Amino acid sequence: MTTFSPEQMAQATAVLNSVRDDWLAREGVTAVDLGFKWSQGLMTGKLSIRVHVSQKRPEAELTETELFPEQLEGIPVDVIQAEYGLQLLPGGSQLEAAPEARKARYDPIPLGVSAGNPRITAGTLGAKVYDAATLAPMALSNWHVFAGSPAAAVGEPIWQPGALDGGNSGDTFATLSRFELGPYDAAVAQLTNSRDLVAETVDKDAAEDVTTPILGMLVWKSGRTTERTQGFIDGIKMTTAINYGAAGVRAIQDVVRIVPRSGAGNVEISMGGDSGSVWVDEGSGKAIGLHFAGEVGNAPEHALACELQPVLSRLNVLMPAQRPSDPPNPTPTPDPIEPPPPPDDDTFPPPPRPNLFQRLWHSLRSFWRNLFG
Repeated sequence: MTTFSPEQMAQATAVLNSVRDDWLAREGVTAVDLGFKWSQGLMTGKLSIRVHVSQKRPEAELTETELFPEQLEGIPVDVIQAEYGLQLLPGGSQLEAAPEARKARYDPIPLGVSAGNPRITAGTLGAKVYDAATLAPMALSNWHVFAGSPAAAVGEPIWQPGALDGGNSGDTFATLSRFELGPYDAAVAQLTNSRDLVAETVDKDAAEDVTTPILGMLVWKSGRTTERTQGFIDGIKMTTAINYGAAGVRAIQDVVRIVPRSGAGNVEISMGGDSGSVWVDEGSGKAIGLHFAGEVGNAPEHALACELQPVLSRLNVLMPAQRPSDPPNPTPTPDPIEPPPPPDDDTFPPPPRPNLFQRLWHSLRSFWRNLFG
């Protein structure tokens, strides 16, 4: 995996931030990020500032103000043709069928299976988390899976499996608690305690901790539709505008782009219904992002995920491994020993009686005193 020093990343991030708003405002721009530079369909090991456009045009057709520079402060600039969107708009009726194991009803419930608000078709249950204040267990997924409407309200039921996969009111396992749409697409639901939620996927892979996504990192996800798929991170720190239907177009930040691994071919690493699944670093087993969208168009798929730690902080929740450990039981301090109170006079024992020798000696002394006294 090609790695870059903290100094290189800090410089590149500062340069990206200096042009982010201007480039996003240009017509046809769909996203900006940091990532590997691509050349003739092949990824290079060079770090670049990337601008994603809906349609590349020949340089001869572009005005001077429409051209992007070849480099900024020594960092290459890469122009990538790509559009991004939800793989299913809230309220949409089209959705790929889920494998039987992903749409089944579970008790206890694993991660990576069908779930959702009754108003949507179905998405993926991504992670078990805990309220940072109360440590109550909660379920994590996307806004457009657990809420799905600008009218969504706290307390709405969340079903497992989702409505499209046969769920009904009797399958409520949680209620909507907190949600964000911009700068992230995320929501958490409070468990009703009708069924337990475990911190591992239906494939028996644990997802209990979080780490920072790094360019070139090999990752996997477990989703309702495409099940367990693999990819690698080719872009980070992305900002992109996503159409949420009735909720409007929202800018989503801290986005990670995940692409198929070299040699995987023309594959889809995510599809409609995978929204809400969690991408996990293959090396450490720690989660890096919350899947929410993908590239519009034909395979190979380029998946998008919100960086996970900012999402957790925004929703004020913790991954299982982030929970504070219970303080050890201190060795109890014994109560001080107080001396007993002095006894009353009448509690003193009587003096011991003299023995036979002592009695004879006292009698003899008394006789002599009386005789010669």
